Amino acid sequence: MKEPIVYFKRYTTGHPSAMISGDPYFEITKIEGAVFFEVSKEEGSKATRCVSVGDRLTMDQAYQCSIDAHAIVEPVYPN
Repeated sequence: MKEPIVYFKRYTTGHPSAMISGDPYFEITKIEGAVFFEVSKEEGSKATRCVSVGDRLTMDQAYQCSIDAHAIVEPVYPN
């Protein structure tokens, strides 16, 4: 079976979208070979949630996805 591929957008610190949220984040833009990934709700937490296209993730949650899939990250800079 082929390894899934997940595409992320990474909003940089200077991007207005990241400035509003207070923390740079990753957004899943596309998934090939899978429908969703299970990630922990909070760092060190046993509780999990399912994430799919359009969901925004923290650095730790994006790392958890990259363990199970090939991750491609596209940085998004302010204009």
